[in-house]
Amino acid sequence: MSVTAFLTVFAEFVKCVLTYRAYLSWSPLRGSNWRGDFQHVASMFDQMFDQDIAPDVVEFGPGDADLAVVCNMHGDEPTGARAINRLLESSPEFERGVKFIVANPPASISHRRSLDVDMNRVFPGDSDSDDRERRLAAQLVTETADCDTISVHTTHATPEPIAFVPEGDPRSLEIVSQLPITYVVNETPVVDGSFSSTGAVVSIEAGKVQQPSAVVKAEMLIRAFLDDGGAISEEPPMHASTTNYFEIYDKVEKPHGDESYELLARNFERVETGEAYAKSKEGILLADEPFVPVLMSHSGYDEIFGYRGQKVGESVEDAKEAWLDDTK
Repeated sequence: MSVTAFLTVFAEFVKCVLTYRAYLSWSPLRGSNWRGDFQHVASMFDQMFDQDIAPDVVEFGPGDADLAVVCNMHGDEPTGARAINRLLESSPEFERGVKFIVANPPASISHRRSLDVDMNRVFPGDSDSDDRERRLAAQLVTETADCDTISVHTTHATPEPIAFVPEGDPRSLEIVSQLPITYVVNETPVVDGSFSSTGAVVSIEAGKVQQPSAVVKAEMLIRAFLDDGGAISEEPPMHASTTNYFEIYDKVEKPHGDESYELLARNFERVETGEAYAKSKEGILLADEPFVPVLMSHSGYDEIFGYRGQKVGESVEDAKEAWLDDTK
């Protein structure tokens, strides 16, 4: 066998293996027709190399869907799809139209965070871009334009769910105020191009990456969202005993070239001026002003630990006063 023939056969073998792996991940959104599912996933694998890519959308319930649940914006975060799988396996009776959307099929099939750029930093996207994630972002904005939406992610920072909302959008605050979630964060002052900046969207970090408990929490939050939206009925309704509202205002940089650091600060626990929040062989990092750590972790980001934040209150009214214009 020639080298060219061998490489051709090997490429087809790899494609089959990856397509089958993708099938195991994607089938929850496609129902029980395994043959059709496999063919569907095989076509999505081809999208990794072709220009014709799109979010994968499945609708349930009567009427035009005006609720949306988005998962797999980052291809290495399968928690959202697994939570949707658990929900659909329970055969809920949908009383209102709902879209379940896999935001980034090609990255998910390759099990990579992204293929070209971080999709959650390029909204509203660009349908003419060479970057696949920018094109997908533009399509996702169109797909969810008339929907109340939650987008499910996972993090390296904390096992407790965190919701992210944009500054200035009252509908996002109304959505998140009905969810059983303890921490809500306004990311607008620091983060550009996130999905939550596009409309009535709440982005949720359901827990730690690849942790089974994150799937359970994600399913609980999806159910609460759909129950509040009238799509399914959950008894009793779920609410957090207390919801704390924060905003981030700066990044916490990692020491350049030093990989020996150990994070001392705990997320959402206030760090006082002069208090150590990290240490390494090179020394101790002290806070030059008080701040609340948000999404801080050892390995979540390459160049930063996470974000500096501050608390704005414990009610949606406090958040509205802080984040909405007087005219809204």
